[in-house]
Amino acid sequence: MNRKSPQLVFGDDGSPAADVVWLWINNHPWPGWRISVVTAQPPPNGPPVAHERSTLHPWEPPSPRQLFAADDDTQVEHLMAEADPRIVLDSCKDAALVAVGPRGLGVLKRLLLGSTTEWLVSAHRPLAPLVLVRSAHRTRQVLLCVDGSVHAQEAARSLARLPWIDDCDITVLGVRGGHADPDRGVEEAAAVLHAAGVRLVGRRLTDSVGQTATFDVRSTILDTIADINPDLVAMGTRGQGGIRRVVLGSTASAVVHHAPCSVLIVRAHDRENDSGAAHSLHEPATPSITAGGPS
Repeated sequence: MNRKSPQLVFGDDGSPAADVVWLWINNHPWPGWRISVVTAQPPPNGPPVAHERSTLHPWEPPSPRQLFAADDDTQVEHLMAEADPRIVLDSCKDAALVAVGPRGLGVLKRLLLGSTTEWLVSAHRPLAPLVLVRSAHRTRQVLLCVDGSVHAQEAARSLARLPWIDDCDITVLGVRGGHADPDRGVEEAAAVLHAAGVRLVGRRLTDSVGQTATFDVRSTILDTIADINPDLVAMGTRGQGGIRRVVLGSTASAVVHHAPCSVLIVRAHDRENDSGAAHSLHEPATPSITAGGPS
């Protein structure tokens, strides 16, 4: 197996939500990619688990995932770790894409029980491009939201690297979310996608002011989603913490929780500074959370 091939990490817990993600993967071609089916099983209370069991290692599940129409250039491997799913998925920082499924988006469930997805898209995460899959059908229409930031630029590049993106129609939406130039961001994203052979069916630029306590760019994005009904929304995320996150909220998190379609979240990273992030989980493990179906 070529370890230099682009890696798609699929967080699998055997749930119906994970089944949808696997169908989504099957409905898209991945020539030359390595698909890693990752299962995380939080260890029971007791002595610490040995390193070889707490880190990802090959295993043979009782019912392995199989591609319906496997390509000779597409490889599938099954990996498992006895650890918190959040840490396990964070350790896949070099993946070209991490795919997870939603499960239970109620407010009380998010606030009281925690959320793998919410944790992955917040703070300094995700470390790898993360797609939250809500529908198994083939992606045809994509909405890319850009604000001129490096994170939005990285979202455009991540889209361009997907092996099936040239079969999609993409609308680029420029939003004013800070000090960056969304006009320039739209043009830069269009250039990246054009080089990948993608069909751009529209370019939009909001006339709104930037994100403030009285104006929320999230509503603009969600209104555009309702208008064009995309299969996938792609956007960058800065990651916010503290009082700013409480007052203004996270645009990426809001789209993740409220968009009816699948969502791709990307954050530009300094890999050297992020090298130890997978082991810096500062909140207690939540054994009830599993990798394939974030709660």
